[in-house]
Amino acid sequence: MNNREITSLWSQVIIEELVRLGAGFFCISPGSRSTPLTVAAARHPEAAWKIFPDERSAGFFALGHARATGKPAVLVCTSGTAPANYYPAVVEASMDGQPMLILSADRPFELLETGANQTIQQFGMFGTYSRWNFRLPEPSSDIPLRSVITSIDHALSVATGSMPGPVHLNVPFREPFEPVMPELHDPWLAPVAEWIDGSGPLSRSVQPERVPDPGIIPLLRNILAASRQPFFIAGRLQSDTDALAIGNLARSLNIPLYADLSSGLRFDASLNPLQLAFQSSLFPEKFRPDTVIHFGGPLIARHPAAAIRQWNPENFIVVKAHSNRFGPDHNVTLSIEASPALIARALEGCRKPLQAQSILLPETFFRQAEKCIEDCCNPDNPVSEIAASRIVSKLITREEGLFLSNSMPVRDMDLYASASQPACFMTGTNRGASGIDGIISTAAGFASGLRKPVTLLIGDIAFLHDLNALCLLQSLRVPLRIVVLNNNGGGIFSFLPVVSEKDIFETHFATPQNYSIRDAAATFGIAYCMPVTNREFETACRIAEENATTTIIEVKGSREENVRQHRALQSEITALAASALSL
Repeated sequence: MNNREITSLWSQVIIEELVRLGAGFFCISPGSRSTPLTVAAARHPEAAWKIFPDERSAGFFALGHARATGKPAVLVCTSGTAPANYYPAVVEASMDGQPMLILSADRPFELLETGANQTIQQFGMFGTYSRWNFRLPEPSSDIPLRSVITSIDHALSVATGSMPGPVHLNVPFREPFEPVMPELHDPWLAPVAEWIDGSGPLSRSVQPERVPDPGIIPLLRNILAASRQPFFIAGRLQSDTDALAIGNLARSLNIPLYADLSSGLRFDASLNPLQLAFQSSLFPEKFRPDTVIHFGGPLIARHPAAAIRQWNPENFIVVKAHSNRFGPDHNVTLSIEASPALIARALEGCRKPLQAQSILLPETFFRQAEKCIEDCCNPDNPVSEIAASRIVSKLITREEGLFLSNSMPVRDMDLYASASQPACFMTGTNRGASGIDGIISTAAGFASGLRKPVTLLIGDIAFLHDLNALCLLQSLRVPLRIVVLNNNGGGIFSFLPVVSEKDIFETHFATPQNYSIRDAAATFGIAYCMPVTNREFETACRIAEENATTTIIEVKGSREENVRQHRALQSEITALAASALSL
């Protein structure tokens, strides 16, 4: 068997085992050195693939796909700076525990650190943000093929393991790269003949559900039973199973539950949105839990963490499915590494349900606060960022997905969304590192993985940051509705003290760009509209849904007016809370 045959077979084996393991979706960026891998994926009858001219966009698309499916999309690229463009997506995947597998083609050993063209030190380039780095040997009949296959098995096991995340496999190739049909009866293949004739992977890893120490459940039940005022928090959760179990526990014991947007429970119509209660500083002063149980990861809003610092509860317990440290304020009294769903189910029936008014705020407060938000959505009013979030939250259905950009869109949806969905609802965000890069690409990958239409709320700066991702949308099999909240700059900075520095604020923080979103849509052949009123905005969203077409809906406003509206609404809600708490 010659070198060309060995290289082709080597690549086919890698792709075949990934497909057998269920990781058969490939995000491929064209390149010469990666030719053997690209050809193997393109010609595999069961593989699916998408081509990306930009590796940065490919990395975020793969991230979105993983968020939707729980499985890694396999990234394939050439050597040099190509894999370096994955870095922001790798960081986000690592921070948020999303599976990702990178196959980066590389130059052979003899060309490393010799000044050879397009050759950099790729091995270990993602540092501590990758769960495992490994450099396969150059294709050779001296290497047992079983060792290559089991390396692929281990890579996928680590990427999808107890703490999912990115795995980087460096795959060096020597020229020539032209594909050939290898001879399958070569003696080199004898040890894997049964695998070749079969259809299953060579080896598979099974991840059991995280089970706590046997003494933890009785301890938790006793703590919760003895608590005068317990309080639950649902942070970022990775599955519907976790969300449903936590929601059921809170309802069965009538314990107040703060449901973060990333938990999947924020839209649950049976839960009061406690985000509204925390708008008043009086609420954490009067409502003082002695036990707080936090399920899952971080929150979008800062108010609960500030309140916990103020409360200094006797028990502050964190339940998470991984071993990573969580507790920025260093006030956690008990950290439990176990399945949140398992713990929630084990706590059912540990005490009598609390009285209805355990949260201090009556139902009338939440109804009145919701009405204040609804008033912002008056059909004849100019469409605002608050109204856009509220309207989208009411229009979205279980047959669709929702993705939210960082900065203001995710905060507005967390605070002002309408709780109108049954049970839990899957919402995508990039909150691992909370950057604004790659948002369109991630949303596109999220839609591809869900196989459902997705609505994306994004700011104008984040939209500009990932503008080239618009080229992906024409070939997307499901529509992506993009609502661009355009206030001509970084609107979130207008809420910070630096806004008072008039001499530098516009040039160094707000940074207006003055580009045309309409022209961007036209360049990439995407439908576009710019509604003026709330009624027109809702109509535009409904038409985009009915037509099932990718559409950009631009909401144009000013940063100054946006700040005024947010502060006016907060004042109304704060006044309602003060009135309710004084009764």
